[in-house]
Amino acid sequence: MSQVSFAFSLAHELHGRLLWFSRLRWIAVGGLAISSLLGPALEVPHLWPGLLLVAIFVASYNLYYGARMREPEEASRSLAYLQVRAIVQIALDLMALLVTVYFTGGLHSPVLYFFAFHMAIGTILIPNRTMYLVASAVCVALLALQMMVVTGLLQPYPPIQQISIPGGLGGMYMAAIAVAVYGVIYLTGGVTVRLKEGTLRLLETTVQLGDKTAELEQALADIQDVERRKSHYMRLSAHQLRSPLGTVKTSLDVLRRGIVDPSTERGARLLSGSVERVDGLLMIVNDLLGLAKIREGQASTPWQPDVRIDQLVATVLAALGPFAERREIEILTEIQEDVQLAWAAPEDLGFALENLIQNAIKYSDPPGRVWVNLGVASEKVVIEIIDEGIGIPEALQADIFLEFVRAPNAKHFAEGTGLGLAIANEAVSLHGGLLELKSEEGVGTTFTITIPLDNLPPHGVPLQGRTPIAP
Repeated sequence: MSQVSFAFSLAHELHGRLLWFSRLRWIAVGGLAISSLLGPALEVPHLWPGLLLVAIFVASYNLYYGARMREPEEASRSLAYLQVRAIVQIALDLMALLVTVYFTGGLHSPVLYFFAFHMAIGTILIPNRTMYLVASAVCVALLALQMMVVTGLLQPYPPIQQISIPGGLGGMYMAAIAVAVYGVIYLTGGVTVRLKEGTLRLLETTVQLGDKTAELEQALADIQDVERRKSHYMRLSAHQLRSPLGTVKTSLDVLRRGIVDPSTERGARLLSGSVERVDGLLMIVNDLLGLAKIREGQASTPWQPDVRIDQLVATVLAALGPFAERREIEILTEIQEDVQLAWAAPEDLGFALENLIQNAIKYSDPPGRVWVNLGVASEKVVIEIIDEGIGIPEALQADIFLEFVRAPNAKHFAEGTGLGLAIANEAVSLHGGLLELKSEEGVGTTFTITIPLDNLPPHGVPLQGRTPIAP
């Protein structure tokens, strides 16, 4: 993310500099054209029409590239693309400048010093290493131009201003030009590198601040979501407890005031109903406490090493066998033997299995069938509980593992606290696993538990047996 942001920022900056350079180039075009037109009047006739042709050449590619740079999609080009574009324009500028130097006196031309100006501009636009290569090409081109003039391959032109250079000092003059060109790149490059580094550090800091801001915003959103869930959880808990408590209070109040004699049949019904309500309240309270313990990472029993998950499933099935017989539900199993979890809290995991299998039996129409399959795949225990029962409406499937969520068809089918699936999901998650649901209303439901074989107990839980060694 940061690298993309850096590249985008640098590309945007380079695009702006190229537009600025394009506008600056028109000054050179104007200067070349005016010098060519005024050449004969200033007794420098050889400037016409040579410099005018150079001006037309510069104006032509400046028009082309200037128009291209103003197109909307050019502003979103990559940094590498824009750097190539800058190198091409600088190369064309230097070619035009080389021709101008030729027409204005070769190594004696005062225009020669504009090479240093271009080196400074180029260093701002493209990397220093590339500019050193460009400077080398310029020096070779100037040397070649001088050699062609000296050997008569090109006609020499007098300089605009007569500058007398002794013949023996020509090589030193050429060396001075090279030193000036490389020196400008070195000095300008040092400044631009520090500026670019400062820009990158500023951009990096900006990106980091943006990332931290996004993290803080996400953390705040998570906290707000937790607070909303806590508030929702408290309201649901209060609602689930208030209704039966109100019923119990009313029944006891009637008996206490003597409105109904406890020894009568009606009084006995009130007492029996109150006991049932209190039993239901105790179930809810116990489930709430169990859910809270699991969420706090406090297993009901100490975690044990090398837990035989196939034996745990067999124990749960044996306990639920009579219930399945009463409901006329046949339990079909396909269980792989000797499947061990590295660590597990048997009671919590057993509760999850018991709840899921019991629900499969409870919410199936008799006579019916329930499948319980256990195997290993990809170094994970895979347990499937499949029924042909009433199913879960699609609209509720996303929230079915939340507290007190029960499908309408389940409420009319059997009693429950609405906490069993929430506790089962938390127990599986505590073991580093995943509880998944696939259901279709009126067709049936499949719950799939997957737990890594080499899972480790959470930090801080009580342990029984050897100390776990992290991989």
